[in-house]
Amino acid sequence: MICNAFVKRNSAGVGYAAVPYGKALTFESGSSLNMGADAAGVAFNAYGTTTGKYMKWKYASDYLDVHGYLKVHNHSTTIGYAIEAKSNFNGTTTSHFGITSTVEYEPTGDTATAGGIQGLQGVGRLAASKIVTGGSIVGTYGQACNLGTLNGSGVMMAGLYGLIEDGGTYTAVSHVTPCWIDSHLTKTVTAGSYDMCYITNNGTTVANNAFYIYAGNSITNLFTIDTASGMVSDATTSDYTFTKTRKVKVNVGGETGYLVVDIV
Repeated sequence: MICNAFVKRNSAGVGYAAVPYGKALTFESGSSLNMGADAAGVAFNAYGTTTGKYMKWKYASDYLDVHGYLKVHNHSTTIGYAIEAKSNFNGTTTSHFGITSTVEYEPTGDTATAGGIQGLQGVGRLAASKIVTGGSIVGTYGQACNLGTLNGSGVMMAGLYGLIEDGGTYTAVSHVTPCWIDSHLTKTVTAGSYDMCYITNNGTTVANNAFYIYAGNSITNLFTIDTASGMVSDATTSDYTFTKTRKVKVNVGGETGYLVVDIV
């Protein structure tokens, strides 16, 4: 070990190692640094240049406290992940979050005129000039898996969940929605299908519904279609001659019915 540190004592007589300004504490290859021992931990602090920015290991609480931002760059790798988070939750009446992210929006001067925030962002991106002939590219993936037994009429299980929480004042908006599906694509998909929403059931379990809507008596329209000349024909009062009709099964208020589709 190459060590430029020396031991000093503060006014209380507590000893500590000090590294002179501009010097480095370097460990040679194959060496290791141990702080404390199993079940007999120690605390350590690492401070930045900016006031209030530091990293602190709290041995009594068993967690790392970082006041600043964290960057993880794992370039040119074949490893399956950049960050892996695993936990085993033993609670029976409380909730647990594998990763929780909260972004508090506090615009300077109390008002923001552009930009915005994202509580969590996922981007899957194919590098320029590269070609993919199999597999998939997914920005954000959600999975819920049951390896035990679900036994309760109130149990919910979902791969993804979106929520608009109550609060605040809404004086003027474009849209407020728990789920926003958007596309900026300008290129032509020459082979295959381009869809705004793709639903597949690759299991053998028969699903009761493609969509289940619990309106709570507070939804006015089933849907609104706007700027859709390629999907909706012009209004007409003339009669059409249909070759046949097809029925799409629906359930309304517990009663089974059909949406009739006229086949031209």
